[in-house]
Amino acid sequence: MSTSTAGEEILQFAPLQSFVSPTFWHKLAEIKLDLDRLDDKPRLIAGYYTNRNAKSCLLEVDYTAFNGDFKAPKFCFQAHGIIFNKNTIEEFKTCDKNALLKEQGLKLLKDIQSDAVLDDPSLLARFFILSFADLKDHNYYYWFAFPCPLTSTLSVESPVVKLSNHSKFATIKQILNACSLQETQQNFFVLHAAEGQQKCISLKAFIEDFKETVDLDNVYFCFADNSEHEYPSWLMRIYVAFVLYKCNSLVGKTLQFLGLRFDNHMSPDLSLLWQVKQSQVCNFEDVDQLKFVGWELNKNQKPQPRLVSMRESMDPLLLTENSINLNLKLMKWRLLPELNLDTIANTKCLLFGAGTLGCAVSRMLLGWGFKHITFIDNGKVGLANPVRQYLYTFEDAVKGNVMKADAAAACMKKINPGTISTGHVMQIPMPGHTVGNSLRAQTENDLKKLKELVQEHDVMFLLTDSRESRWLPTLLGAAYGKIVINSALGFDSYVVQRHGATRPTEPQMDMAKQHIEIENLKCIPGQRLGCYFCNDVTAPGNSLKDRTLDQQCTVTRPGVSNLAASYAVELLVSILQHPLKEMAPAYYATSRSLAAAMDSPTKTPEGILGIIPHSIRGSLSNFENMLPATEKFVQCIACSEQILNEFRKQDNEFLFKVFESAKFLEDLTGISDYKDLKNEIIEFDDSDMDLSDD
Repeated sequence: MSTSTAGEEILQFAPLQSFVSPTFWHKLAEIKLDLDRLDDKPRLIAGYYTNRNAKSCLLEVDYTAFNGDFKAPKFCFQAHGIIFNKNTIEEFKTCDKNALLKEQGLKLLKDIQSDAVLDDPSLLARFFILSFADLKDHNYYYWFAFPCPLTSTLSVESPVVKLSNHSKFATIKQILNACSLQETQQNFFVLHAAEGQQKCISLKAFIEDFKETVDLDNVYFCFADNSEHEYPSWLMRIYVAFVLYKCNSLVGKTLQFLGLRFDNHMSPDLSLLWQVKQSQVCNFEDVDQLKFVGWELNKNQKPQPRLVSMRESMDPLLLTENSINLNLKLMKWRLLPELNLDTIANTKCLLFGAGTLGCAVSRMLLGWGFKHITFIDNGKVGLANPVRQYLYTFEDAVKGNVMKADAAAACMKKINPGTISTGHVMQIPMPGHTVGNSLRAQTENDLKKLKELVQEHDVMFLLTDSRESRWLPTLLGAAYGKIVINSALGFDSYVVQRHGATRPTEPQMDMAKQHIEIENLKCIPGQRLGCYFCNDVTAPGNSLKDRTLDQQCTVTRPGVSNLAASYAVELLVSILQHPLKEMAPAYYATSRSLAAAMDSPTKTPEGILGIIPHSIRGSLSNFENMLPATEKFVQCIACSEQILNEFRKQDNEFLFKVFESAKFLEDLTGISDYKDLKNEIIEFDDSDMDLSDD
């Protein structure tokens, strides 16, 4: 309380204090990244306060503030809010705070004048937040305001009285216990204590039936008071302004306001009663002259915004997850709104090979937000590995017994703890690599595990360092209908290729999307694209036999593997974002003149990330890429129907025949007949071949 110069006591109000749960900032960050992005339009929110064991006049917000069907917790009342989350710190600083406060105050006034408050008294409890979310450093700048029109002071006509000491305590307590008002009406209502009229009525009922002859000695304007002090909550200030605006004949009369405060047993004994009077009429018509107050003071009792850092309070794993995904989600703000990050995060990738290519591909996958990465490799980390295979360290190499698959999976989790990564140490059985009786049982176990892994994953990367080691994964990928991305390296060249789709075509799929006739371009539907072995007329043999060291190792320029890995992962992402996925067709120029194709009235069809080629062949000697496309070879020794059918019929027995001799594949598919041609010359002219200068 304070005293005026004339000696009358002026009623003071306890300012509302904001309390922001950390979950509120987590939810705001999620909404900003995934929904609002660059849109800084105001967003409706909700808060709540309680008058049960109330402390510090708190108004709280948490993650539920953004719910469209917000419901306040038990023993709490809803407050209506709005958040203005700016895109930059400069916009936050330069925002006209006074204009914003008046704008929101006028909205409150409109609800008072339109009788919206009579239908929902909780509209008197208003707040808004001006904020800026620094999502990179996890700092949040904010300023709460609780708008209220600046009205005349209230004089205190008699000392504040605790309800338990009031002469009508028993009557009022009995009426409160028998109150039958709806929950939404219990934050602001009117209590009649006159003999024979003892009841609680809603604000709407009181205002509509108001008469100037009402017995004010027995009328109590009740409100949920979240103050713990001898002066009432800020909410009473707004309540008084509403009552005197609706019933202006009460100006100059003594009114009784009962701030309801409950203890743990929901007893109102601690409630306080104020008898107040306002001498001047509330003039809400002159909008230009009307002023509003309500900006919250900071901890130093100054009208300034606050700053909260969530870096330490957030779960480190969640903090890491949000930071890693920040770049990806920013793509959706402006560049790629249609980008489906959930598809990427849920795609399970199986990497055959954890060497130079495997390390590079796995890092690229992490960069795109892939969560499930599995390695298959049977090699150990050597001293020559860490400089090129950057999932391994010198410490791994000197131990001499660290398996690449295990070390690679462990490194994935160190880089991103949210990654689900495992390593499997096993030999990939290969054509022409005979399996002896002593190894048959182990090979059968490896085959069983390989089949299980392929079926559990969505995508396969073929990244091994020999041709024959890619045969079995190619076969399994085709047999189980998986997306297969192949990448191979030369000294200064590389090839990246997607294998043709083999999963059953969905009946509802629009086949027209798979084949579009375009002048100077040939289209190959996704299910007719060839695999890594489709261009060969020989089966893979033992490439390590009778080879010198430089022929056994993959000798490449250091930059080649990174280029190939990048193209391999980018090709996969483009496939996943295409409506047809791996069924997406590939196009290539049918004329020697690339200009003729480029002058075509319709350009190559694209997904949201651009074209989706069948293969990419690049060379560092001239820094060029070519984009050839080839159809499936009906006698392919890896993906042809004849091979797949034999595998489905005989399973492991078929595989062991292949491991015994690669010639079995040539005889089965009939490509061994090509050898009978020996040195015969076959002449072609340009009309017999489709050439691409891409």
